[in-house]
Amino acid sequence: MECCSFSTTTPLISPPSSTPALHISQFPISTPKLYSKTKTEKRKKLKKNYSDDEDEEEEEEGAEAEEGVIPEIVTNRMISRMGFSVGIPLMIGLLFFPFFYYLKVGLKIDVPTWVPFIVSFFFFGSALLGVSYGIVSSSWDPLREGSFLGWTEAQNNWPVFWQSLWGRSGKK
Repeated sequence: MECCSFSTTTPLISPPSSTPALHISQFPISTPKLYSKTKTEKRKKLKKNYSDDEDEEEEEEGAEAEEGVIPEIVTNRMISRMGFSVGIPLMIGLLFFPFFYYLKVGLKIDVPTWVPFIVSFFFFGSALLGVSYGIVSSSWDPLREGSFLGWTEAQNNWPVFWQSLWGRSGKK
């Protein structure tokens, strides 16, 4: 029977790269550069690489792509509202399982099987609806915070939300 033997070799040396590498262990860890190019610098670089006709087309496409981007502050509002509108019903729905178990085993109350199903269906369904309400109830204007419950924002944003789901946009 043969045994595997390992020969000792020198550690691999990584090739030089444009990003600095930290050598804490035998494997180099590259660190990202901490600066980013601005949009104007990126456009200048594109202009150098392409002809004038292609530049005009790319600027139009870039402007159209920037219109569909949701600002980060609006995204953070949506996520925080979704956390509450999903998290609260979900936690209540999950807490009903030990409650029904305690009723059945601890207190010896005969709870029909369909009652936990209906209760969990209601709370998990409301958590699912909470995803949509969290998106729609937040203010889509980056400069305006919106109300606490977001009811006025929801009334304004529901038609836009449904149009986006049906594939119709406001542009013609």
